[in-house]
Amino acid sequence: MEKDIFKQMQEIESRYKRMKQLLIGFVSITLVGGFCLAFTTTNKLDLIRTKGIIIEDENGKDRILIGAPIPHSKDRVRTDTNLVRKYFASELNPENKDKYMEWYKKYRHSAFGMVVMNEKGIDVMQLGDKLSDPNVGRRIFLPTGILLNNQKGLEVGGFGTHTFDDGRSGVALGLDDPKNGREAFHALVLSDGTRALILQDKKGKLLLGMGSSQNNIFGNKDSLSFIGVKYFDKKDNLVWEKKINKTDSTRK
Repeated sequence: MEKDIFKQMQEIESRYKRMKQLLIGFVSITLVGGFCLAFTTTNKLDLIRTKGIIIEDENGKDRILIGAPIPHSKDRVRTDTNLVRKYFASELNPENKDKYMEWYKKYRHSAFGMVVMNEKGIDVMQLGDKLSDPNVGRRIFLPTGILLNNQKGLEVGGFGTHTFDDGRSGVALGLDDPKNGREAFHALVLSDGTRALILQDKKGKLLLGMGSSQNNIFGNKDSLSFIGVKYFDKKDNLVWEKKINKTDSTRK
């Protein structure tokens, strides 16, 4: 008798589960159908207007911020001083964390566009206008473009355009050395006529291209423009240069 009752209870429980699944499926189909039907008459959604969007991962942590400017996130390291001290100060200035935190107070963290964060809340990509300062210092301009960081939040690459306060502008592509974070390769096109490729390591830098007169990139001090190649040592002293239609010259 007890076995029969137990068997019947199992059958009832099994039927209940099937009915529950069917009900959930029916409700889901009804909702999706109703949503699709709501837009059938217009055949499109003309406009979505919102102040910001935050996309979470499967664990409920904020991972993508979209807005103009981007919305605040409780999980973002850049705007949490305790996390800044833990991740950035410990990495960039471990001997004097308080000094780093003083510098950090002046950094810009907002952006108009999209910010992607890793699972720790560290920015790994920014896309848009007026992008944030790097976590190693202030920018002298507000870039428009894309910035790439490593998993520690250090910039390793970027592409974009910028305009200085005096109206000068330019577009640049930059790639940093993944081992030490130093600038490794840059391609520049500036509004003063400068076009340059820059290769750089801890020993010095090699410049190839053309620069206008009084140009800071190529170190022109006179009124003549430069077309050719220059090599500077680690102290930014000119070591060798090759001018187009000129003989090689070496400086010690």
